Amino acid sequence: MNGKNKAKAICDREGRGIPYVMILSYILEKGQTMIGSITDEQIAELEGNGLMTQSFVQKLVRTAREVVRNCDQSDIVRLFKSDWCCVGEVYDPDLDQFVTDTEEE
Repeated sequence: MNGKNKAKAICDREGRGIPYVMILSYILEKGQTMIGSITDEQIAELEGNGLMTQSFVQKLVRTAREVVRNCDQSDIVRLFKSDWCCVGEVYDPDLDQFVTDTEEE
């Protein structure tokens, strides 16, 4: 996978303008089995509500479906961790720089 997260790439490509947290929340709320079985016809029938336009709702569901159909659990978990839990980079210190006294046996 070359360090790339498939779920994140799909969200960036298909769900432009939709925060990852909304896509992940939708997947967690509705379940992967239900989302994976949604058809294009069902998506076309979705309507908006007072908060989201029809096109936004359809794009959200379409993006969630693509993530569920094309990514394994590890991709979805990595997206979850990168967006909700671990923002930023991990610092991996070189511990050898702190060792001043070594013993030879």
